[in-house]
Amino acid sequence: MSSPAGGQPPDRWRFLDSGPGPGPLQMAIDEALLLACARGLSPPTLRVFAFRPPCLSLGRFQPAGPWEEACRALGLEVVRRPTGGGAVLHAGDVCYAVVAPLDDPAVGGSLRRSYCQISLALRRFLETLGAPSPEVCEAEGRVASRAAACFALAGPYEVTVRGAKVIGSAQLRRRGVLLQQGAIRTERDGALEARLFPGLPQAPGLHELLGRPLAYREVAAALRDAFAEALGLTLTPAPLSAEERELCRTVLASAGGSLQAAPGR
Repeated sequence: MSSPAGGQPPDRWRFLDSGPGPGPLQMAIDEALLLACARGLSPPTLRVFAFRPPCLSLGRFQPAGPWEEACRALGLEVVRRPTGGGAVLHAGDVCYAVVAPLDDPAVGGSLRRSYCQISLALRRFLETLGAPSPEVCEAEGRVASRAAACFALAGPYEVTVRGAKVIGSAQLRRRGVLLQQGAIRTERDGALEARLFPGLPQAPGLHELLGRPLAYREVAAALRDAFAEALGLTLTPAPLSAEERELCRTVLASAGGSLQAAPGR
């Protein structure tokens, strides 16, 4: 296999803790990381972040219609993810992104292998936090409607705790690079969920299953350690490079509006 983008040894990744930030910026960072990795400017990266203020994110091709009026009334911004999947209310959750070449030894290869490898790390993450018997779904779930909430149904290779989906993930492959985005249901806002997803079951938050609150720093550190242990990686903290910041500005400018299709197709 070839060396990962950025000239790093195969087991050396960057750990990028972006912290809380507005939805459009967080999605632009992921898009910029994908573009930079494809150009050989970035190493494989595990990124951790959160949405502040709360917002609703939609999958790449998901229609916005069902939520526009409700979000407008609630004062929630709506953003579109580069990846697919269902709608996610980001109100206290912690998110991750994995960006790596398709030939990366740890997470590259087929779509199935990538999901499986990342799921191993996510299961280890939940074990580290003390979650009871986290499991990786292997059977195909029922087909949900296009308007379904992400956490209403666990898909193949997603991780559950006591049958509840606590991490939702989706992956995009483009230009020889994979981008997997995921939301970890560390907290939830039941009242907002009921307004946005009426009639859909509300999965419990991880804090409810553990019986204790989860601070952002604890979750970020546990993710870093779990990926390192489960995948045999050396994760080195490093910020965005100047090239990545410039790409991020370009993505934000080209997006035009938060509900436009993800830029850079």
